[in-house]
Amino acid sequence: MDVDAITVEVITKTLRAWQQGNKPPADLLALDLLSDPVTGAAEGRDLRLRDLILNMTVEELARARQAEAVAEPDLPITREALLACVNSDFTGGQGELQAWSALYHRYLAPIELSVDRLAENAFVDPRHFRRLVDAGIHRLTECLRRAEMAAHARSRANYLRRHLPPPEYARLFGVEEPLAETVDLLRRPDGPLLISIEGLGGIGKTALARAVAHQLADGGDFDSIAWISARQFRLSDSGTIEHIHTTPTTLADITSQLAEQLGLTRLVGLGTNEKLARIAEFLANSRYLIVVDNLESVSDIDTLLPALTALAGPARILLTSRQAMSSYPLVHRRAVKPLSLADSHALVESELERRGLDRYLDPADMQGLFDVVGGMPLALKLVAAQMIRWPLPELLSDMRQVRSRAPGSLYTYIYRRAWLDLDDSARAMLLSLLHISPEGEDMEWLQLVTVLPPGEFNAALDQLLAYSLLDAAGPAAMPHYRLHRLTITFLQTEILSQWNGGELSG
Repeated sequence: MDVDAITVEVITKTLRAWQQGNKPPADLLALDLLSDPVTGAAEGRDLRLRDLILNMTVEELARARQAEAVAEPDLPITREALLACVNSDFTGGQGELQAWSALYHRYLAPIELSVDRLAENAFVDPRHFRRLVDAGIHRLTECLRRAEMAAHARSRANYLRRHLPPPEYARLFGVEEPLAETVDLLRRPDGPLLISIEGLGGIGKTALARAVAHQLADGGDFDSIAWISARQFRLSDSGTIEHIHTTPTTLADITSQLAEQLGLTRLVGLGTNEKLARIAEFLANSRYLIVVDNLESVSDIDTLLPALTALAGPARILLTSRQAMSSYPLVHRRAVKPLSLADSHALVESELERRGLDRYLDPADMQGLFDVVGGMPLALKLVAAQMIRWPLPELLSDMRQVRSRAPGSLYTYIYRRAWLDLDDSARAMLLSLLHISPEGEDMEWLQLVTVLPPGEFNAALDQLLAYSLLDAAGPAAMPHYRLHRLTITFLQTEILSQWNGGELSG
């Protein structure tokens, strides 16, 4: 709703309608504030409007009373108690408290009181009391306008985030500087058209890109944000690894998914070059951010990057890739560095606390862990999860031996240790999730694909979450679950390769 349409006159009409037992005028029912916070449904807006105005007035009245050291009313609320409150508000308070008190007791109190009776207990002339009611309505109007503007901002941010995967971590460590710098580059009119976030698997490229996109969504810097994630393989019903044909791994795939996310469904059926030309026309007059996650999974990067470059300006392109884009001069590269010792320590202690363990980790023990795994967020998170089951000295001793024999196999060892500690139901669930969407799936989807009895399902899910083999993100009431790409790689290369007639060697 346009905040300019929130006027003193409209609010006055609404308050009078409620007082007379009539339906309020429809003027305020278009407020974004009245959208259902869960479903966004419009039903029940009239009830939510009354609750909104009542709660807003009561909160402001309580705040004004606190500022003037005026006591809140005693319970239960009776006619005598309300009149005593009016007397207290007007005796001990000044203009703002008197205005909110006059508004509340005139229109919103649970027991109706006449202006004359209210004015008598306030020791003011009835005309002056009415002026104070009007002053309260003016204050309510400004409060409602501010709240609606904030709702506009939240609604727009939610709209911009509609294609983004939810954050995997409640808090990111060591990203403040690269996050701020990348956001600044994308906001600047003269900034690079293509930015590549590069680094080893498990170092936090996707987490950084997601944080960048969410911050830009909150700031309303772009008209829309598209997020395209590539993954190439899944586990078939027969236990073999096969390509996922619906996942964007070619220029044609990415072009089709981009058109869909931009709302250009009318382009279905056109060839790739024609689609690109139409998308370029669409983007020419708007500011869009296009994120392509896991670029190394795309089969024809040499074809894709020139096509994306043609779409850029004013649109911006953000890429994540294990592959360095050094041979593409138009791409501004940003390498993700491992976490510092201090940030690694903070991450591990946060993970321990999240799992109900003692948060404190001795600096010497942390130094030992850092010497073995470095500042790789995923490795630190996985080891922290295993500290529930094994003492850290034992974990460090085994990992040092593995690193000395085969430096590149540390992740495999960490994953295999967790795999061997899972029961059969948890292993079966983990394998059944290989074709989970890169953006995650909800609980209903997990239950559908795992086909485990409720008791086994819950126990298996708890195990996978405890070992950080499965990540939960999003709102607590409706979380989404996803696998890290390195978890998928481990399952494909180390577990499915041992698949033998439906049996897995442990």
